[in-house]
Amino acid sequence: MKINIIGVGHVSSSIARNLFGKVKFGYVISRDKGKAENLAKEIGAEAKTYKDDFLLSGAILLGVSDSALPDVCKLIEKKVDKNVVAIHFSGFLPSDILPECWSPASMHPNCAVSNERYNFKDVVFGIEGMERGLQIAKYLIELLGGQYVLIPKEKKAEYHLAAVIASNFPVALAYLSQKLYTDIGFSEELSRKVISKLFESVSQNIASKNLKDALTGPVKRGDWEVVKQEGEIFNEYFPGFSELYDILVKVLKQLNEK
Repeated sequence: MKINIIGVGHVSSSIARNLFGKVKFGYVISRDKGKAENLAKEIGAEAKTYKDDFLLSGAILLGVSDSALPDVCKLIEKKVDKNVVAIHFSGFLPSDILPECWSPASMHPNCAVSNERYNFKDVVFGIEGMERGLQIAKYLIELLGGQYVLIPKEKKAEYHLAAVIASNFPVALAYLSQKLYTDIGFSEELSRKVISKLFESVSQNIASKNLKDALTGPVKRGDWEVVKQEGEIFNEYFPGFSELYDILVKVLKQLNEK
């Protein structure tokens, strides 16, 4: 079975490169012919744009944005052979946004993919869809060295929100933290190093302990005067987000009291 790559974003490009040498590729298709050609050359595929003539057979891996996915389906629907399997990588959209005749499935990696050469070893993918599509998704995840968990199709939004909270919101907190560090004289590079080391230690704690035991800091210790004074400083620096500090402290108190 040939694997076709639709869209050349971070996730699809990384998955294609990880699968190189383990599967046979057909087409790499993108609006940008140059980007398609670059990836196709690496993985031994043929580059096309949506306007070109082609016929997709085997498996179709759709790595486009959620908003673009319906339009991309329309662009390729008349260029799809019978008995294909189509898999998209969206964590939010269900598999049935794709035509039923494509035996659709979705496989979403629970990791922050910020480049086109990400290694998916030990990454947990959330998967759902029709049985034939699921079998191909499981096979591909196995080749990637990852793991998978079946998720209810009707719970995709909740599933994706959990991932957003864990992977996107910390970057917002890092942004606020960096402002404080740089204000007291840290360089941007040093502040990123300090913040990343803090995140790394928190990640290690979460991996090895339950969340209550992973918590450290003044809320954990009950140092409420420290919490109060730092809350005042937070409000001085970030008046537009004054409620954020109190909300997060409330969440940490709830966790610590479990």
